[in-house]
Amino acid sequence: MTVERHDLLVFTRNPGDDAPAPPRSVSLRAGPARNRSNVRTVAWAGVLPFVVRGVMQTEMASGAGNPRLIDRKPHELLWRRLSSFAPLSDQERSIIRQTCAAPGQVRAGVELYVEGEPLSKPGALLAGWACRLRVLSDGRRQIFDFLLPGDLFGHPARAEPLAAASAATLTAVSIAGTGCLVEMVREPDRFPGLCRAWAAAQARQEAYLLNHVVRLGRQTAYERIAHLLVELGHRLDEIGFPLGSFVPMPLTQEVVGDALGLSVVHVNRTLQQLKRERLIETKAASVRLIEPDALAEIADFRLPRRVPSTG
Repeated sequence: MTVERHDLLVFTRNPGDDAPAPPRSVSLRAGPARNRSNVRTVAWAGVLPFVVRGVMQTEMASGAGNPRLIDRKPHELLWRRLSSFAPLSDQERSIIRQTCAAPGQVRAGVELYVEGEPLSKPGALLAGWACRLRVLSDGRRQIFDFLLPGDLFGHPARAEPLAAASAATLTAVSIAGTGCLVEMVREPDRFPGLCRAWAAAQARQEAYLLNHVVRLGRQTAYERIAHLLVELGHRLDEIGFPLGSFVPMPLTQEVVGDALGLSVVHVNRTLQQLKRERLIETKAASVRLIEPDALAEIADFRLPRRVPSTG
């Protein structure tokens, strides 16, 4: 076993644990040109087909982000996420449970959808982490936002849209196809709770994107990292990982840098400063916000308004 150490987390690699890789893996850091002859088609446990375009050989050292090690029912985090926006009826809850009954397992480094291609396979992340990103021709990448357990992705806003960005897994993930839920939200009279929750979830994603614009456009490195950590802490709190405790945050410093427009060196120095000031604590692939209120004040963080659930 070899161990690659990063300040924010620890990755382990067990060569014998992985299934044979395709003849030529496609790195997430590569430019837009792709070897289409090496594309493999697999399925989310028989739910929906999708395309594997690249597989990274790194696996998580802890249970954070690993769907096999999360002791939750498959539907629980999606159920919790949507219920936080609007009350769901028993029928709506039952359909969500059925939708998530047979999730597919996807490895780290897989593109869930690709910029410029049709969004034809909507899904929900049930475990693990992913991100939305754009890769430049020279291999640099900009991460727009992170997808956490319970988040929706790849849902068309209009008929046959093209993806404005790509989405890729950062860890091994568990995914459910949500095509049936997309059909349900088109019938607000029959499924009012789900329709309200769905719209609120889309609005929340837009609010987080605006937060990201503020981070990149007006904040210092110190403020950017504090802002991102507080936002992720609150999002994890909404799905059952209490704010102020150790929570899964399987992000390398390189990934944080790609999200915030910072070098790895700058990310490392800023994290060390936050540790010295006793604002955060890290352990393997987990982070604890020791003083979340102080971090929020430093970053001028504004939590998007949330519709209380009574269901």
